[in-house]
Amino acid sequence: MKNKPDTSRKILTLSDILFGLLCLVGIIPGLIFYSRMPSPLPIHWDINNQPDSFAPKPFVIFGLPLIMMAFHLLCCAIDNTKGSGSNPKPVQTIVRLIIPVITIILESVTVMYVMDMLTDIGLICCLIIGIIFILIGNYLPKTQPNYTFGVKLPWTVYNEDVWHRTHRLAGWITVLCGIIVIIAAFFSAYYVCAAAIFVVIIVPTVYSYVISVKK
Repeated sequence: MKNKPDTSRKILTLSDILFGLLCLVGIIPGLIFYSRMPSPLPIHWDINNQPDSFAPKPFVIFGLPLIMMAFHLLCCAIDNTKGSGSNPKPVQTIVRLIIPVITIILESVTVMYVMDMLTDIGLICCLIIGIIFILIGNYLPKTQPNYTFGVKLPWTVYNEDVWHRTHRLAGWITVLCGIIVIIAAFFSAYYVCAAAIFVVIIVPTVYSYVISVKK
């Protein structure tokens, strides 16, 4: 089944813009401690919680939230044009909150790290991933074929039965792996977290292809 874009929908809605402005809330922690933070600031950590990539302080505090807001609005525009409007409202809300919430958390975590308030970055990142997996996995079985959310492959988007069967399995796997990621994070078992993420991506993809070939 081929979905056609709904041309009657706006490219950006008021809620899209308001959710996008939430990205700018991530600037607040940096503003509070701006004069006390060094420059450059870390923007990436290795598996041992050691920073391995840095950027100028103004870019990290002001630039990244602005870039994330622009990326959020771009994703919303694509979503509105290509169409996941048939999905339940909670699904649409969760999708639109992912980028703003991640922006606020990561900006706050960066500030807390350089101010010696936090050392285990891996724990925070894995907790975020686990929670997102659980939230998304809960709603995956309820989605309709679309181009922006879910297991978006040619053989799932164009076949409604394959889409629904794939997303029923993907929902259970994503929730289960989300729980595994959260538990593994508290034991610093980051390789287990990486393996769980791999399973979330690969298993539904392979399953969807197999059942599409059979059909």
